[in-house]
Amino acid sequence: MVMADPRRAAALGAKLLARAERDRDPGNVAASLRILGLAARELQDPALAAARLRRSVAVAVRARREDLAAQSRMSLALVLNDLGRPRAALREIDRALSALDGLPLARARMQHGILLRRLGRDEQALEAYTSALAAFRRHDDRLWQARALTNRGVLQAYRGGFAAARADLGRAEQLYRELSLPAAAAQAQHNLGFAAACSGDIVTALTWYDRADEYFRRSGSRPAEALIDRAELLLAARLLPEAQQAAQEAVEIAAAARLGTLLPQARLLQARAALAAGDAAAAREPALLAGRAFARQQRERWAVLARYLQARAGARQRPGRLRALAAALDEAGWPEQALEARLYAAGAGDTAALDELATADPGRGPARLRIRACHAQALSRLHHGDLAGARRALRAGLRLLDQYRAALGAIELRVLSSAEGEDLAELGVRLAVSERSARQVLAWAERWRAATLRLPPSTPHDDPELVRELARLRRVTAELAGDSLDAVRRARPLQRQRALEDAIRRRTWRTAATAPTVDVPGSVDEILAALGERALVELIEQDGRLLGVVAAGGRVRLHPLADTAALGLETAALRFAMRRLVLRYGSTASLAAAEAAARHGLRQLDEWLLRPLARAIGGRELVVVPTGALQALPWAALPTCLGRPVTVAPSATAWARGTTARRTDLDERFVLVAAARPDHAIGEAEALARLDPAAQLLTGARATVGATLAAIDGARRVHLAAHGEFRADNPLFSHLDLADGPLTVHDLTTLRRAPDLVVLSACDTGLSAVHPGDELMGLTAALLGAGARTLVASTGPVDDEATRELMLGLHQRLRTGSDPAAALAAAQAAAPPEKWATAYGFSCFGSGAA
Repeated sequence: MVMADPRRAAALGAKLLARAERDRDPGNVAASLRILGLAARELQDPALAAARLRRSVAVAVRARREDLAAQSRMSLALVLNDLGRPRAALREIDRALSALDGLPLARARMQHGILLRRLGRDEQALEAYTSALAAFRRHDDRLWQARALTNRGVLQAYRGGFAAARADLGRAEQLYRELSLPAAAAQAQHNLGFAAACSGDIVTALTWYDRADEYFRRSGSRPAEALIDRAELLLAARLLPEAQQAAQEAVEIAAAARLGTLLPQARLLQARAALAAGDAAAAREPALLAGRAFARQQRERWAVLARYLQARAGARQRPGRLRALAAALDEAGWPEQALEARLYAAGAGDTAALDELATADPGRGPARLRIRACHAQALSRLHHGDLAGARRALRAGLRLLDQYRAALGAIELRVLSSAEGEDLAELGVRLAVSERSARQVLAWAERWRAATLRLPPSTPHDDPELVRELARLRRVTAELAGDSLDAVRRARPLQRQRALEDAIRRRTWRTAATAPTVDVPGSVDEILAALGERALVELIEQDGRLLGVVAAGGRVRLHPLADTAALGLETAALRFAMRRLVLRYGSTASLAAAEAAARHGLRQLDEWLLRPLARAIGGRELVVVPTGALQALPWAALPTCLGRPVTVAPSATAWARGTTARRTDLDERFVLVAAARPDHAIGEAEALARLDPAAQLLTGARATVGATLAAIDGARRVHLAAHGEFRADNPLFSHLDLADGPLTVHDLTTLRRAPDLVVLSACDTGLSAVHPGDELMGLTAALLGAGARTLVASTGPVDDEATRELMLGLHQRLRTGSDPAAALAAAQAAAPPEKWATAYGFSCFGSGAA
C-alpha cells in the first residue's frame, strides 16, 4: 500500500501504531514505525522517514527482534542515502545483511545494489540486482521482481545496454500494472524515457517522460529525480530555457525535502544549463556547491564532473587543467564531457589535447557524441597537416547531424539541433577561406545553412488532441482580444493561454519523423546552373566579419565585407526609422528626422553590403542569402536593389530547388482570405477578386482558421489579408488573426499540400527567429518548410491603404505572367514616394517563382 497510496498507508500505519502501543506489542510497534517511515519517504520527507525508521530499529533491538531491526535498517539505509549520507547508509545495510536470510536477505541485497550504484560501483551493483532478481523469481515475489528489474534497467541504460534496459523496464512496468501500482508504473515509464534519452532518442524519451509526468502532476508530486532527468534531456535537445526551469524546480524540490543525494545532481544540471546558455557566472555557485556535497558524500564519480564544470565556469580556463580533468572524466565514465573538455583545451591552444583528440571514436555512442568525435578528429588531423583527412571528418560529422536531425519530427527540435554542427561548419568554411577558394566557401556554407528545409515536412495532422488544443487556444486568444476585460479579469485567460501554448509545444516535440530521409545540399554546379542570368549573393559571418560570396555568370567570387556588429546596429536603426515612418509616430520634424535616418541607413548598408560586389553582380536579378540580423533587412529598399527583382532565400540550395518545374500536385485555384480586421482587408480581397472572378473568396466571419486551411491546402496561389504578429518570445506562435482566432505556425504544419505562392498582406509576417545555421522559425519559414515555393511578406508594420495599392499592383503583374520577384519589384517602383516605407517593407522570400 505504501507504493500504491502512501497517504492511506500512513494513516493506517498510525492506527496500527496506536493499537500496538496500547497492546504493548513491540514487534508491531517496530513494524508500524517502518510503515510510517516508508510512507514518509514516498511522500518525499526523508528526514521524517529517517526519524521513524531509527525509532523502529531501536524498538526492535530492545525487543530482541533482530529480523525486524534488520528490515528497518534496510529501509533506513536508502533514506540515509537520500539524505546524502552514503557511509552511514552502507553501515546500516551491512548490519541488515548480516542478520537476514531467505527472501528478506534477497531484498536487502537489492537495496545494497542501489547504494553501490550511487557510489559508482556499477559491476557490484549489477551483480547484486541479478542475484536478488533470481531469488525473487524463485519465491514468486512479483513486487520485488519489478523493483529489481527497474534498478537493473536503469543501470543497463547508464552502461549503454539499451536493449537490455528496455526489456527490464518494460517488464517492470507490466508487473506494476498487474499489481495495480500506478505510481510505480509511472516511474517505470519515466525510466523507459531515461533509457531512450541515454541512447540519444529524444522523441521517444520525451514521449515516455510526458506519459509519466501526467501521472506525477495528477498526484501532486513531481519527483526531483524525474525533473533532473527531464532537464538533462531538454539540455540535449537544446531547449535551454526549459532545461534551466526544470533544473531549478528539481533544486527547489530536493532542497525542500532535504534530498542530499539528489540536490547536488540538480545543481550540476543548473550549472550545465547555464554554461550551455553562455552564462558562466550563473554556473559557478551551483557547480561549487555540488562539488562540495559530492566530496562530503565520497561520490568521486560525480565530484569529477563538478570539478570540470567549475573549471569551465571559472574566469580563466587553464587548458592543462581541462586536459587533466578530461582524463579523470574518462576514468569516471563521462565520455561526452571528457571529449568536450579536450575540445575546449584544444581550442585554448593546448597542443597535447589536440594529440589526444585523435582517439575520439565517431562510431560509438549517441549521435551528439559521434558528431563531436568527428570534430575532434578533424582538429587532430588538421594539427598534423592532414587537410584532406580533416575535411573528410567534417563531412562525416555533418552527415551524422543530417541523420540526427531527420529523426526529429518537430520543427523546433530540428531547428535547434543545427547548433550541433556549428563548430564543424565554421571549421570547414575557415579551411576554404584560408585556401581562398570561393567555391569551397559556398559549398561549406550551404552544407550547414537552413538544412531543416531540406527535410521532408513532418506533419502532426493525425493528432486529434493537438487540433483540439489549438482550437482551445484560439478561443482563449479571442477572449483576450475583447475590450471588455480589465487587468484583473485578463489574468485567468492569460494563464490558460500560457498553459495551452506550453502543452502544444510539448505535444509537437513528440512528433515522430514521417520519413527520416536525408537530402544532401546542392552542389555549386547545381546552384550555378539554376541561376542562369541571375546573381547570387550569399553572406557568411566569420570571426566578427562578413564575407560575401557572389555566384554569377558561371563564376564564384569571395569578397570581404564589413564588421557584423556595425551591420547589426545599423539594421536595427533602419528598421526603427522605417517603423516610425509607417506608423506616423511623432511630429512633422521628428518624422522628417526619421526619413533622413532611414535614407542614411539604406545608403550605409548598401555601401557595406552590395556596393563592393557591384562589378560582380552587374545589372542582374538578385538572389540574396542573408545571415543573422540581416534576415530582417528590407533588401529591396537598398539603392543597389531599387527596381531590380530581388529574392531573399534561406539558402542557395533551397532557392535552386524551388525554381524547378511547377508542382503537379496542386490545382489552379486562387484563394483570397480576409479577416474583418484591419479595416482595409476585406476591401483589398474583394478588389483582387474583381481582377480574377474565378478566385475563391473567404471574408469576415467565413474566414475561420479551419475554413482557411481547407481552402488553401492544394491551391496554386493564396492571398491572406489580416493582422499579423511575430512572437519573438515564441516564434512558432506567430500568427495571422482570423475570424475565430490566430492562425499559427503550428496550424500551418497541418497542410498536406502547401500552395506554390503565398502573399501575406499583414505586418511583420516576414520576420523570423534566427538560430545557428541560419535556421529560421516563423510564418515564412513554416510555409517554406511545408513546401511553398515563394512568399511575399513584410518585415515590418504596413500602412493599410498603401498595402492595398501595392497588392493590386502585384497581382495585376502576376496575372500578366511576371514572376513574383519581378512583379513585386515593379509594384514597389510604382508605389507613391511618400509610401515607400510600406512598399519596400515587403520582400519576396523563397524561390521567387510560382
